[in-house]
Amino acid sequence: MLRSSISSSLLFLGLATLSSGLALAPRKGDGDIAIAPGFINHDAVVPFQQQASDGVEGEIEIHFKPWLNDGAGCFPYAAVDRSGFHGAGLRPTGKSGGDCRDPSKGQIYARVGTSNGRTGVLYSWYIPKIQNDEKHKHYYLSIVVWLHTDICKAKATDYKVVGISYSTGKESWDKFSSPNTLYTASDANFGPVNTHAIVGYWGKMNVEPSRDSAHYALSPPMVAWSKLAKPAEDQLNNIAYEHARCPFNDNNFQATLDAAFNGDLYNNLPLEPTLECVPIDPKDPISDDPISDDPIPDDPPKKEEPKPEEPKKEEPKPEEPTPVDPEDPTEPEGPVPVTSDPADGLFEDGPEIPEEALPADPTFTPTP
Repeated sequence: MLRSSISSSLLFLGLATLSSGLALAPRKGDGDIAIAPGFINHDAVVPFQQQASDGVEGEIEIHFKPWLNDGAGCFPYAAVDRSGFHGAGLRPTGKSGGDCRDPSKGQIYARVGTSNGRTGVLYSWYIPKIQNDEKHKHYYLSIVVWLHTDICKAKATDYKVVGISYSTGKESWDKFSSPNTLYTASDANFGPVNTHAIVGYWGKMNVEPSRDSAHYALSPPMVAWSKLAKPAEDQLNNIAYEHARCPFNDNNFQATLDAAFNGDLYNNLPLEPTLECVPIDPKDPISDDPISDDPIPDDPPKKEEPKPEEPKKEEPKPEEPTPVDPEDPTEPEGPVPVTSDPADGLFEDGPEIPEEALPADPTFTPTP
């Protein structure tokens, strides 16, 4: 009787656990621990539709969204879905791209921030397995696009790329390969300036500038951190990976930007204006003080000193005309004609040329 009761209790508990989904987190033998609702198959995670942040941040995220030229290994997949399920990943066996090269399952994550007073956009791709020396499930590839503008209240198109940092490991970066980066236009292959970096990936731990083409380039839907559903955000903030690290969650985002920062990219570039359009020097100890709303008093008007009166000039008296002798043959008959001969110092003035009709100064706008 007692044995029957215990068996019934265990059966009930087992069914309750399975129905709640908590049995999926963690899996037996895995070092990765997800919060509820847990794990589902990597190819069952439905990506978010493309959603950028609100305002200028979102325009920046779209304007500089990179392509991933994925020539080997896994394609990027969505890490989480709207309900908070996380992809279970794949065991690092078989081919490096085995069961993970479906281009329809991808996602790219974006988040705008600052480091050392400079603006950067972190873009990350999740892949379900990596087959390097470690060979493990779950990994993130990332770049930081560093930007600059000196325009107050700038739009996305006012920013220029000054360089890109490429992830080479969980917390390591290549900050010096920017000059080799290729750029292209938007997803629809149009745009006045090439602002979309082509990032190369060949199945290892690192990303790099794409070597010479975009033959395998992917542009999956981008979702901003601020547009993730709350369950998805909670999952990425709390999942414990055994080997990986989510670079853009609340715990890691600032540290990621700081680690990827390269001050040499900003040599001889002025600081960007703040939201109040006042340039802030990060080394200035008083730069953190709030800006007063009180108006700055104008300088008192300067008193104008009276100018000395100039002496009045006497106008010359007109000379009386000399009487003409009608019998003198040297006297001209009629008025003297006025000529436009240059020898006379008289020129005919042409019409004013409007400034808009003048040719503009030649300019050259290079790609980043």
